[in-house]
This record gives sequence, structure tokens and C-alpha cells, in this order.
Amino acid sequence: MSKVGIPRVYWKDGAWRYKCNARQAKLIGKTWIKLGTDEQKAKESFKSWESRLFPQAGMGRLFDRYEAEIIPAKGSEATRKSNRDELKRLRLVFAECEPEDITVHHVYAYLDKRGTQSPTQANHELALLKHVFKYAQRWGIHEHNPAEPVEKLKVAPRDRYVTDAEFAAFLKYTTPWVRHYAMFKYITGLRQRDILNLQIDQLQADGIVMRSSKTRKQFVIPWTDQLKRIAAWVKSNNKRQGPTLFCDRNGNAYSKDSFHTRWQWGMKKAIKEGSLRERFTEHDLRAKHATDAERRGIDVTTNLQHSDQRTTEIYLRQKQVLSVTALELESDDFL
Repeated sequence: MSKVGIPRVYWKDGAWRYKCNARQAKLIGKTWIKLGTDEQKAKESFKSWESRLFPQAGMGRLFDRYEAEIIPAKGSEATRKSNRDELKRLRLVFAECEPEDITVHHVYAYLDKRGTQSPTQANHELALLKHVFKYAQRWGIHEHNPAEPVEKLKVAPRDRYVTDAEFAAFLKYTTPWVRHYAMFKYITGLRQRDILNLQIDQLQADGIVMRSSKTRKQFVIPWTDQLKRIAAWVKSNNKRQGPTLFCDRNGNAYSKDSFHTRWQWGMKKAIKEGSLRERFTEHDLRAKHATDAERRGIDVTTNLQHSDQRTTEIYLRQKQVLSVTALELESDDFL
């Protein structure tokens, strides 16, 4: 919230200005609206713009308020970015509707259609829509939550387990950078964003000092000889060293998209040149870490930085390869 008391109003270039979102910029043809240098006049000026900025009192305005007031208060930047992306999808369908016109049937129709493209994303967008309507109830905009009774789509859990042989083949034939990232990932079991945001000053004498991006809990990963050698290789092979251990040629931390491009290039190389037959994802290595750690009697809940052991149990069940015991015939006369 700005000093003027209006979301998205900022002091810029010597005046109070309103920053339009993408929908509003398209409506009026510009991104910034000058409101004035005086706070009271800025408020009055904003009121004169409201009917054009918010042509309906419905879902578009509700989405705007949620984006301005609720999303910025969420703890994780990854969550904030995901919510903004999910909100864009919801706007395409619901922005021009009035809250009272949206029914449970409409939400189910959205979920079913979106689910044909990505069931997982459809479920995330449903969860966000439910949360938006909860705030609509809290703000006195709408009495009911038509998204609340809607059940998520059932998504088959991913059960891919990367075997030791597959992992070795991948490490042998992928690019050197991806190889060292993959080894670092497997050894530590860290989330992708925690690895990509790992700062050089977190590499201390006793180990890697971390704070989970999800739970915000602090923990330390003690150095092993392998882990120390991997970190040293990455650092020495950076074209330009930035604040993070894993950085691009300009010394900047990798974005999720730029990392994905580099990972896919390394995976294609391993598939083409090596004996690896089936792709696996970067996240599958976190599952391999968890499964292998459990087999060695390690506390997996702590290793994965889960706040609830039930999350770990579900995670492991989805990833483990079951071992089936063969029976013996009473007689082998027919063999």
C-alpha cells in the first residue's frame, strides 16, 4: 500500500502516479497515470479515473485488488510469481464476469477444460480462485464462494525412480555444467530454487549454511570431500563470478527458464550420445536422494526440509520401486 493509501500508486518523477496492470494499460493505452504532486489531489484525481480503470465492479476489479494487496504479502517470491501467472489464466475467462454470476458449474467447466492442457496447473488455479473468493467474502464483495465445493482433479503421482545405472549414464554423457549441478542436487537433495539462489557467502568453513525457501528453517549441510570438490569446480568454471554459486556467463543467478534450457540441452546430449533411454526431470533427483537416503536409514524428513512427516511418506511412496518376492514351486520336476 502506498503512502497515498491506494494500491499501485507510487511517487515517480516528481509526482504521484498510478501504475496500470496489463489489462488497464490495454484499456487506456498507457502504463502510468500522473495523479498530481499533492496527496489529496492525487486521491481526487484517482477517483476520476476509477470508472475507466475498473469498467466493471466484478471479477476484474476483485482480481486487481487481490493482486495489489494479497499476493505481495506472500512470503516466497516463487509463490508470488506462480500466483501472478495463475491469475493471468483466470482473468482470461472470469475478468469480465460479475461474482454473483459465477456458479459451481462454471468453475467445474473451467477446471475440466484447463485440465485437458495441464491437470496440475488447473488444480493450482482452482486453489487460487478459491482464495480470491475467500477474500471477496472477507471484503464484503460477495457472500458465497462458488469455487469452494469444487474438487481438484485427480493427478496420477509421478513414480519415476532414477536408477544408479541411469544416473551414471547421464553423468557420463551430459554437459560438464549439468553434470556438476546434477551431482550437487543428488548429494544435497535441495530444491531447485535453493540451489540456484545459493550465495557464495553461504559456503562457510563448516559447511553450507542454508535457509529453506519454503519452510524458512535454517540448516547446515556439512562438507564432504565430494561436495567440496563439486562446489570448487562450479566456482572455478564460472565465466564471471557473481553473488551465487551457480551463475550464468554474466555472473547473474539463473532464472527458472534459463536453467531449464541448460538442463534440457544436457539431457538431450545424454540421450543422443549415451546409453540413457528415458528422460528424467531435475526434480526426479530430489526423489532419488530421498529414496536412497531412506534405504540408508537417514532421516528423510529432515533432509528434504519437510515440516510434516506425512508429506515425506507420500513423497517416498510415489517414488520408490517396489521389490516383489518370487515364490518357489513345491517341486521342480517340470523344469
